[in-house]
Amino acid sequence: MSKEFDIDRLMQEWRINGFVVFEDFIPLETIDQILQAWVPIRNDGIKRQGESGNRGGYRYNVRVPFESPFVDEEIFEVPALVEFLEQVLGSDYVWSHFDSNIPVPSADYQNWHRDCQLLFPGLMTPAFQVGVKFPLVDTCEENGSFEVIPCTQYVADEDLQAEMDDVLGPGINRRAQYHPIRLNLKKGSLWVQDGRAYHRGTPNRSDHPRDELCMAFCRPWVFNNWLHEYTEPHLPHELWEALSPHAQKVLRWQRVKNA
Repeated sequence: MSKEFDIDRLMQEWRINGFVVFEDFIPLETIDQILQAWVPIRNDGIKRQGESGNRGGYRYNVRVPFESPFVDEEIFEVPALVEFLEQVLGSDYVWSHFDSNIPVPSADYQNWHRDCQLLFPGLMTPAFQVGVKFPLVDTCEENGSFEVIPCTQYVADEDLQAEMDDVLGPGINRRAQYHPIRLNLKKGSLWVQDGRAYHRGTPNRSDHPRDELCMAFCRPWVFNNWLHEYTEPHLPHELWEALSPHAQKVLRWQRVKNA
């Protein structure tokens, strides 16, 4: 039986902070299976990108394939998460792309940033794009867990967007008047983030990568450049046929391979 979650309370946290954590959401054996399948994909992506990474030195974003065991209804179709996403994005929400965040040993601070831009600078809107993220290892201050500044999803001033480090303070020189929350998450937890909330990765001083996968969901009218550039069918036909009707609705943007 799946764990019960207080969705009303989580929605209250969401409306204020711009992110919430579902603790002990994914069985550990499921995470271990995903990690085992993920490691060769991650290592190949890192090798192709080189030492500089594509998210800063020793920090990588590798696309996650839309296939088993990564596309798992026991994760993205859990009723509590579905109910939460329907309240945040509406019942017609869609899964747009599948990313990862991987600081390897020697990764330093990221710049403060958002994962998406404002729709209308100067005017705040309800959330239109969220990241549903789950680490594949315990995350802590040694291996580079995330910092998120609550309530910053409501900042609508365009002139702040390009100079967040100047405003908030870079690296260890974060200005004391800003108070981020450090997300030291246990393996098996899942968190949902409004893409507009200010956040950053922190240094990985451990001896292992800090792998996190990110399922990106959005309202159906959001333009997704990756989907328009990536034209090859990529979702296995057998997996598509095995999905529930609701899961197929959520994944309707993905291109299914021929049988």
